[in-house]
Amino acid sequence: MKTTRAILLAVTALVLLTGVLTTGAQDNNVTMIVTRDPVSLDPQSTLDPGAPILLAYIYDTLVYQAEDGRILPSLAESWTVADDNLAITFDLAPGVVFSDGAPLNADAVVYTFQRLQEIGQRSLIYSDIMNVSAFEKLDDLSVRFHLIQPSATLLSALTYPYAGILNPAAVEAAGEAYGQQPVGSGPFVLDSWIPENTLTFVPNPLYGGHRPWTEAQTPPAIDKLTVVFSTDESARASALLANEADIAYFASGSQVSRFEGSADFRILESPGRALNFLGFNTGRAPFDNAAVRRAIGQLVNKDDVLLLAADGVGEVVNGPLPPTIFGYNPELDASAANYDPEAAAATLAEHGISPEHPVSISILTSTFPTFSAIATILQAELAAVGINAEINVLDFSAVREIAVAGDYDILITRYDWNDPDVLWRYLGTANQGNTNRYFYGNPDLDALLQQGQTAFDQDARFDIYAEAQRMILEDAPIIALYMPVTDVVVSNRLQGVSLLHSHVVLEDATLAP
Repeated sequence: MKTTRAILLAVTALVLLTGVLTTGAQDNNVTMIVTRDPVSLDPQSTLDPGAPILLAYIYDTLVYQAEDGRILPSLAESWTVADDNLAITFDLAPGVVFSDGAPLNADAVVYTFQRLQEIGQRSLIYSDIMNVSAFEKLDDLSVRFHLIQPSATLLSALTYPYAGILNPAAVEAAGEAYGQQPVGSGPFVLDSWIPENTLTFVPNPLYGGHRPWTEAQTPPAIDKLTVVFSTDESARASALLANEADIAYFASGSQVSRFEGSADFRILESPGRALNFLGFNTGRAPFDNAAVRRAIGQLVNKDDVLLLAADGVGEVVNGPLPPTIFGYNPELDASAANYDPEAAAATLAEHGISPEHPVSISILTSTFPTFSAIATILQAELAAVGINAEINVLDFSAVREIAVAGDYDILITRYDWNDPDVLWRYLGTANQGNTNRYFYGNPDLDALLQQGQTAFDQDARFDIYAEAQRMILEDAPIIALYMPVTDVVVSNRLQGVSLLHSHVVLEDATLAP
């Protein structure tokens, strides 16, 4: 019955997707298929990891992060850090306006971050913004952030679309509906949105080409960008091959291989500033025991996980930071719980867990591509040592609620971030019940991670995070699996397309006649 139901669901998804795409990939319109519908297009209210690739079409940020990790000017032409590291002054580019014609000025910047402090408790950049004691308008194009304590992470946080600058009048006018009526200064504006179906953008007629990473000085040359949502990678590939879509995201290699060597498509690849991992509920048995958690780390064959769940698209990671985030140190691999199922079984037996004395647990994960496959692989590995796991695959919002409530044993998830401060966000004691859903706390680790937040010297900061990672590997509240790589397949009728941290940049795009 389960198999029949799975087939029916897959067929239904394909039929729905085909129906949505019947008018796609034609004329001067572009159709893009992504994994899931965002919860909101208010950048201050969403934790959806898929939202940034769409938010970036609408909003601009003060600064941006290049592929090599450098923080570079965007809306802020320049910035100055005070000698005591307790203030940063941003000078804004002149002439930038929102899509409704309102000026993007110091008032908008101050409003944006004061609002984030008031309502953004769930934002991934909330702690960085709460470290600002005041947002001071110096003149129409200058804003000074006064810091409570020096922060080496603030500039990194400000590169995320979650820090997109808002139009105060538009936010106030829309009220609680703002997430469905966003207004920004980016190259596109929201035209329509049918939840769980399609989302349509049209070019912002007032966009002036102010983004420094693109060449275009005018609004995008395409007429419409239609975004379709589908978790079925096979259906996405079929839509591309049928010329019903121009762009599609893929998290595994099985479907991408259909486009290798094609004269009609090209594959863009972006290593993720991200990590797929297992997180333990350290607040309840049996995973309140670090030795048991480390044993699970030895039980998991990461090479098999990467091959079977993602068709080898990615890179196995042993520590809590991937190679794309500052602080990654390959020398820490020796400290990781490497694959050794016999040693894992022996350790678990010492703690009363074996096929003769089984325990039952729950594995929680979302419908994000590859996660169900990871859960199935893990379930089989656990069963061999006497751990019977029930898999719960739910939508992102439901997973968040259950995880925050602690009603699970192992969580299969990922993080996406651009700074080693991600370790504080997910493992800092103060974040338990919010971004720390593993109920893990270690005062010594907290102290290290807080040092890392204030260390401007890069060598010192690297050493701090190396020690923090050693501590995490020893306590094993999470087990790293692999760094995902985003593959985006693009039709060759669409030229001038690039990727910036998994976001498809369309400002320079042109379509073949």
